[in-house]
Amino acid sequence: MLVSMKKVNLFAMKENRDAIFRALQKTGELMLIPGAEEKALPGAAEAADEAQRASEAITFLDAHADGKKPLFVPLKAVPYEGFKDVSTEAKELTTQVENLSAQIASLRNEAETMRVQVEKLAPWLSLEIPIEDLKPTENTEIFAGYVAEDVCDDLKAELAKRVCEVVPFGVAPEGQAMMVVAYKTDAAEVKHLLKSFDFSDFLFPKRSGTAAQVARDLTGAAQDKDKLADELEAEAKKVSARKDELCVYYDQMTAKKERMSSSGQETEKTFHITGWCRADRTAVVKQAIDDVTTIYDLQFADPAEDEVPPTVLENNAMVAPYEAVTDMYSRPATGAFDPNPILAPFFCCFFGMMVSDAGYGVVLTIIMYLFCKIVKPRDFMAKLSLILLMGGLSTVFWGAAFGGWFGLTWHPFMFEPMREPLKMLALCFSLGAAHLAIGMLVKIYVETKRGNGLAVFLDVASWLFLFFGLLIWVGFDVIFGKYLAIAFAVLIVLTGGRAKKGVLSKLFSGLLTLYGISSYVSDVLSYSRLFALGLATGVIAMLLNTVGELMWNAGIIGIPIAIVFLLGGHIFNIVINVMGAYVHSSRLQYIEFFGKFYESGGRAFVPLSLRTKYTQVTK
Repeated sequence: MLVSMKKVNLFAMKENRDAIFRALQKTGELMLIPGAEEKALPGAAEAADEAQRASEAITFLDAHADGKKPLFVPLKAVPYEGFKDVSTEAKELTTQVENLSAQIASLRNEAETMRVQVEKLAPWLSLEIPIEDLKPTENTEIFAGYVAEDVCDDLKAELAKRVCEVVPFGVAPEGQAMMVVAYKTDAAEVKHLLKSFDFSDFLFPKRSGTAAQVARDLTGAAQDKDKLADELEAEAKKVSARKDELCVYYDQMTAKKERMSSSGQETEKTFHITGWCRADRTAVVKQAIDDVTTIYDLQFADPAEDEVPPTVLENNAMVAPYEAVTDMYSRPATGAFDPNPILAPFFCCFFGMMVSDAGYGVVLTIIMYLFCKIVKPRDFMAKLSLILLMGGLSTVFWGAAFGGWFGLTWHPFMFEPMREPLKMLALCFSLGAAHLAIGMLVKIYVETKRGNGLAVFLDVASWLFLFFGLLIWVGFDVIFGKYLAIAFAVLIVLTGGRAKKGVLSKLFSGLLTLYGISSYVSDVLSYSRLFALGLATGVIAMLLNTVGELMWNAGIIGIPIAIVFLLGGHIFNIVINVMGAYVHSSRLQYIEFFGKFYESGGRAFVPLSLRTKYTQVTK
């Protein structure tokens, strides 16, 4: 159900602001409303920078930790008293890790640069003149570089006509390496000629010795820098043992950043903040401030007509996880109907019918139970895990009802869908019709409470009576149903166009309204996907078993291959069909069910709280 909200106004002394914000953040019951001209408190930017530094340090240590990083890491429990005070050691550790990261990166970059230089020198290793002597003399100019191999001979022929000497060296991806020594009187002409052949200059590194000597020196220097970087990497592995300190520090800085993100309105000595809280939590908010100071003024008020409070949903433990499904669509608008108590059983039922293999249901249930028990996920992931856990139980039920166990058929207590498809379709359409009818009843309930009883009777209830009449006439051969259906069909025609002007316009619009019966039929037919996805699960599982049996019968070599094939195939089938069941169960809610009554547009209630990534703060 939707929880009523209260508008909060708090006036207090600025000297108590940090303590009040800490208390409110600890309780997590007040959602602040930022003002148009409000600024963050001094220190908020620094806290954000520190959080970013800590995050980068954690990423660096993760990359240097011994062993493989586990896929799911349980949150570290930290008492609030230990969480609220930031240690200087954590900040110093962040700086230490930053320095290690920068030094390692610098050494690796320098070593790589040197190796690139050695690679560039490879074509020139036969050059016997020291690099430092490769410079113009009083009478000569030197050109060193590359030219494409296919024009190398043509260039040499042209250079032979000038007063210069051409010395070829090795071949590189850039082309043929060569050095041209020309008299200064011909240097300009030679340079122009080289340019016409797309001659690219080569710059030797600023080092002493021949190219071969420089290459050896650079190789040795690169190895030395790699060795030093390796030593720092080893040090980083030791420091990675203290990663938990950085994780706590990151969460502390993130909490500080959020706490200081809004200053409220200020005078010289006071401040004022506004926000939203649940109507049933006002006492908690007041107590949190009482624990800090008695010098304040706290006011709670109902939302004004032009104010839209955030939407808060509260449901029991069986229904609450399915709020995640609704949130993925949109939260209900303020004052709207909470669909989750109705959505939950239908979603769970549809999910199990779509997977429809009891063996798969057992596997999914065990996996999700262990995941919830060991990892203890939070927020959306916690809700999704519980949805899949309950979906696994539903799959066990429907799988056993249809006799499906890992693609094998064993004692169905209802019927086998593949042998009796008409029964399966009838079941799917019956559940779909019930789902849609409940959605229409919700619409009637909501609009009647708003005083729109007559309009909702004509626009929604008349359709229900029409369908009820058709059901008892066609399904049970009761003649009364025929007249009931005709009566309400006529009513729909006569009232469907009541908003139009003119008799003909009203009548024509009413006939178009009655034609809307096709959309209801289309909605019911959409529930055939329950059969289609369940059939796909069973057929794929049967094919896997058939191929696996062929492999098994191939002999000793085929048995281990069959085991691997069956395990991999069934795991893949579980994953792909669980995904499909979740998506298509959601679709039936969003399109068919919500389309009958749902009013979306609500916004989430995001209170000032301790939202942590690596730690679980125990209060």
